[in-house]
Amino acid sequence: MKTRVTLTAALMAAAVAAQGQVSIPSTGTPVVVDFTGFDGSGFDPAPAAGQLDGDDWAITGLSDGTQNFGDSNISGDFAKGVTTGGVFSGGIYALDNGGDISMMIQPTGSDWTPGTVTLRLQNNTGGSISELDVAYDIVINNNEDRGNDFNFSFSTDDVTYTPVAALDYTSTEVGDSLGIMTVGRSTTLAGLTVINGGFIYLRWEGDDNTGGGSRDEVGLDNISVEAMAGGTVSAFNFASASIAANEGDGSVDLTVDLSTAADCDIDVVLTGGSATNGADYSLAASTTLNFTAVGATSQSVSVSLIDDMDLEMDETIDVQLQNVTGTCIIGAASVAEVTISDNDNAASGECANLYFSEYLEGSSNNKALEIYNPTDAAVDLSGYSVASFNNGATSPTNTQALSGMLAAGDVYVIANSSADSIILSEADITSTVTFFNGDDAIILFNGGDTIDAIGEVGVDPGSSWAVDTGFTNEHTLVRKASIKEGQTNWAIGATEWDVYAQDDFGFIGSHTQDACASVCNPADLPTNLSHVNLATRVELSWDPNPGSVGCQAGFQRLPAGPSPKLNILSPPYNSANVPYSAAGAGTTWMWRVRCACSISPVVATAFTGFDDTFMVPTPRQADLVDMDASIFPNPASELVTVAFDADASGESLVEVLDITGRSVLVRNLGVVEGINRVQLNLAGVDPGVYFVRIDGRAAGNLTVAR
Repeated sequence: MKTRVTLTAALMAAAVAAQGQVSIPSTGTPVVVDFTGFDGSGFDPAPAAGQLDGDDWAITGLSDGTQNFGDSNISGDFAKGVTTGGVFSGGIYALDNGGDISMMIQPTGSDWTPGTVTLRLQNNTGGSISELDVAYDIVINNNEDRGNDFNFSFSTDDVTYTPVAALDYTSTEVGDSLGIMTVGRSTTLAGLTVINGGFIYLRWEGDDNTGGGSRDEVGLDNISVEAMAGGTVSAFNFASASIAANEGDGSVDLTVDLSTAADCDIDVVLTGGSATNGADYSLAASTTLNFTAVGATSQSVSVSLIDDMDLEMDETIDVQLQNVTGTCIIGAASVAEVTISDNDNAASGECANLYFSEYLEGSSNNKALEIYNPTDAAVDLSGYSVASFNNGATSPTNTQALSGMLAAGDVYVIANSSADSIILSEADITSTVTFFNGDDAIILFNGGDTIDAIGEVGVDPGSSWAVDTGFTNEHTLVRKASIKEGQTNWAIGATEWDVYAQDDFGFIGSHTQDACASVCNPADLPTNLSHVNLATRVELSWDPNPGSVGCQAGFQRLPAGPSPKLNILSPPYNSANVPYSAAGAGTTWMWRVRCACSISPVVATAFTGFDDTFMVPTPRQADLVDMDASIFPNPASELVTVAFDADASGESLVEVLDITGRSVLVRNLGVVEGINRVQLNLAGVDPGVYFVRIDGRAAGNLTVAR
């Protein structure tokens, strides 16, 4: 006697909770879908008592829509409740025939004529299924004078269905009063190739056949499947159905696995997605992968990612496995999606990006949002969007993408379509994103970055948030003139608004903001390079570009020589001193300068030209006290030796100085009469030209090169 696994409605819910779908756990053991416990209350992926699992069932042809695998439909045509027969309203019922429950369909002129019911089962036997014994009961109430079809077909991919004509059924055209009857059907589906983890789909299709008038009630009960084991089948699958990538990654691989090595080919076909081929990534429309029986069982297609400068939301690339050759098949993981995230950051800082300038939470539908452009140029709004997060939601309730150009100093108004005419006269667009109350969070996005916020996402404050002297509900909020940028921290943002009475429309359509500070532009070069020779040094000066946060002077010795650089990181960044002892007596230098708008990361101007030249005076011979020393090797990279004549016993101070006269390396050593030498480690010294001094006397130049 064979073991029998019976799945009532309750057991199906438990099986799906564990498996994700009705399972065929082993070969040689019938699995029976029994509708006991079903009460006609619909379909849901997490079914409550009396419901069928939405992961198992797909239904088409009802006037209330379609039940796809994984959908929830717990009302209308999908949830008609319990009946004992004789109903007229179209939809899905639980038929109670003396305590025996089945799933019943009442077709009408607008429901299930035609229509389908599909049951999905997964092979979890651990091997392939080559054959399936299928049996089921057709439940029929032939109470109307019309003949209706109820035919069977099956599929292994939910695309191509094979009908089994021997199982076709048509109710008689002439109705009878025999009540609920059952008609048994059974067949063997041979020649299957359902790999472990793959699916088998059983479908019943109904339609009018003969006669006229009302239609018979028809349904299903006691669906039984018994699997027979098949041989080893090689199947192609994507290694991952969902792949995350960043546009700065350079590339991402689509890896295809073959379950067992075989002589087979497969095409990886680009099917779409929101990303644009050629602008966001580069991938051929179709790429063929060739596998062999003695080769690797994994191969990859590389997708080149394009790192642009555009601020964007996440974008996707959709691909699919198609056109298999050889004895292999395409497995369940035949589609994959790559999600590309943006690595560009929205501009931030004073007057650097758009922000909310007004918030209207008026009476009735008098709702509006105003966005201000504080920059000195028109802004393309195509990269911006606004979203509302209502009642503490963590995902957007309504979203509005913006479009067009917003001129410098102008505003963009989003209004409720039923708002007062004064608001609508200033509106650039009407949108459901204005369906907010005072307890809803509103976010302004630039690409995927939040640049301004009203309220806090994921928090329901009750009726409103406190703002300055008022609240977000039933008030008009205008951004204070001193505010020049968005604020993503609501604890700070709540202090940045002036509060006016509800339905005060006097501010909509324009905004007043205090003047922006000078904005550093890396295209502006420093100007007015000049110098002054003083007693011991030459003083350089220039006018940095406005908003600079640091400058760098570069030098070149004439007629040819080293080109050291000097960083000037103390305000006002407009001058530098070069000691004569560092520059070299009697030498001539030309110099240039550049300034930075940002230090981390560095955003700097180009260098100016060598627009000024200075000469270092030659001191009187009596002032020159040279040290007779040798420096080798020179240039040096890691270690350098300094040798010199010592006048007497005691200590000597050996120094290495940069062009500004700053000491970068110091060494004290005891000396005796005669030759002394010291070895210096240059590991921490940057490449460039330096000056060696011993006991305050010039000993020579040193070039550090790597």
